[in-house]
Amino acid sequence: MSDTAALVPTQGTDYAAALAAPPVSNLRRIGGEMFAWTDHNPVRGALLRHLATQFAGPGRRVLVAGPHADDLVTALTDGGATVSWLIRSLGDAENTAREHPKVTVLAGTIVKLDPEEKFDLVVAADGVERLNSTEGDQMSAGELLDRLAEAVRPDGVLLLAHDNHLGVHHTVRLQPGAREAETAAWYPLDDHDPHRPASSEQLTDRLTAAGLTVDVTYAAFPEPAAPTVLVGPALLGNIGSPLRPRLGTALAQAFALGYRGRAVLSDPRRLVHRALRAGAEGTIAPSWLVIARAPGASAAPPIPGDELLVGDVRGTFAYAVSTADDGKVRTEVLASLEEPTERDGLRRVAQPSAPGADTGYVLEERLLHLCATAGLAELRGELARFESWLRGQAADDTLSGPVALAGLADVFITPSGLTLLPTRWEPIEPVPLDTALVRALWEFAVQLITSAQPHPWPISSSAVDLTATMLGMVGRGISDTEVRAAVDLHVLREAADLDLSLAAQQALTLQLLAVTPGTAPVDIEGFRELSEALWRQRYQASHLLALMEWTEQIIQSRDNALSRMDREIQFYRSGPAGKAIVMAREAYRVVGRDGKKLLRKRRERKAGN
Repeated sequence: MSDTAALVPTQGTDYAAALAAPPVSNLRRIGGEMFAWTDHNPVRGALLRHLATQFAGPGRRVLVAGPHADDLVTALTDGGATVSWLIRSLGDAENTAREHPKVTVLAGTIVKLDPEEKFDLVVAADGVERLNSTEGDQMSAGELLDRLAEAVRPDGVLLLAHDNHLGVHHTVRLQPGAREAETAAWYPLDDHDPHRPASSEQLTDRLTAAGLTVDVTYAAFPEPAAPTVLVGPALLGNIGSPLRPRLGTALAQAFALGYRGRAVLSDPRRLVHRALRAGAEGTIAPSWLVIARAPGASAAPPIPGDELLVGDVRGTFAYAVSTADDGKVRTEVLASLEEPTERDGLRRVAQPSAPGADTGYVLEERLLHLCATAGLAELRGELARFESWLRGQAADDTLSGPVALAGLADVFITPSGLTLLPTRWEPIEPVPLDTALVRALWEFAVQLITSAQPHPWPISSSAVDLTATMLGMVGRGISDTEVRAAVDLHVLREAADLDLSLAAQQALTLQLLAVTPGTAPVDIEGFRELSEALWRQRYQASHLLALMEWTEQIIQSRDNALSRMDREIQFYRSGPAGKAIVMAREAYRVVGRDGKKLLRKRRERKAGN
């Protein structure tokens, strides 16, 4: 949970203005506050905001422990709750007190929190790593968990996130010197702490021993600071659940957005995909989000947990996917967009839908399997089915709505046909059918090449050639104009997700147009994938050198054959004197050649003696 911070004052701070600023009445210094310090990267996300506001309301007291996003605290105060916010940095606490006059800001460490002060809701979504302070007594992770549990009054709720040291984010982490740059470097809550829960079961046991009842434990992805996918206990490890395809797609999108442009040891999507197939996603989850209650006078029923929650990092958008009693899949919007979001010609989908079928498979996973096994007949059938379905969604050869941006990973094939999984964006203006089809297959071709996936056409020189091959399997051609339009549409979707500038969009377009078998991944910079790309480049270079050498040998052989044929023609076309001259010349050439070989062998024999 810890992230980079500075032991020195933040650059550009106006200390004269800070000293001249009027004192704030909603700031309480409880002790242990840290000076000349600031905590960066607060935990954020629409899912945290949704869960926290469920247990807050008018007349309820809430404690927010640690750095959290401002919008989460604002939502709690707007709901009528009385909020106290514990912040260990004095400078951060002062700024927060000015920006949130309705919040009581407690500057200091949780050690100094009054044990008699109880709260109806304690939110510690940032974990316990940033609740200690250098200006006071140090507490172990277990003691910090106990202190949070003590702050919950009877019938109150604890919303806690706990970092998993076995999580995929630590496994793929590639950040030399991270220990020296972390905010907990002066007191690392690491693997050597015997009291730190190392699994969700140990976390549950610790909270139970502290007097709480754990109702729900979610596995949070893709990283603790910004959980956008929460997997409930009913879905964790349940390989037979009809929600598994939706879970795989949601996790792939979450990791693609969360890790884009970041240097990692390996692409985390591969590890997560294998964990999903083994039902071990809870083991490698970056963190666990626990909802626990303190026993009280009222026998409150257990808090129900959703099977799958998906949200946004920056906005307020969140929805739940669950299985109904009849086995069908249902989608419910939990937190809708406050206002329509439009970026770069695209509109954020405000009402996602999920297919109701309980059986089926994701088209992309099926195609990857067929490519790996060279099942060309079945591959042609799946591509033809997708092309026919896409054409059936078109009106006047144009597509509108989310289907216009659907990739192969967004299509779910059920016994009754193809349907669309929940997507994030849709175009404002209709998109030509050919552009949408080329973009979907081109995106799949880029994935095959950059991730070194096996496929039946390893000698394809570029993603465009591979796309043309797949389009040819469904009886369609491709032009340079269609390729450029498809790439531009893909870049627009990336720009909407990542807020790319025009320069960044142009650079991404050039990078995507230049995808060849030796190209590194264009989204997540995994060291393993970069090494694989480097190997492929060397292999291609060695193959080209061997081909050049073979070509030179063939040319030399043909030149020798032509020379021999020319001498034979001259011999047969000449008279007796000419034939004698030709024979003498040929004898002289043979004697000279063999004589040189004999002399070379003698020299080598003498040198050996």
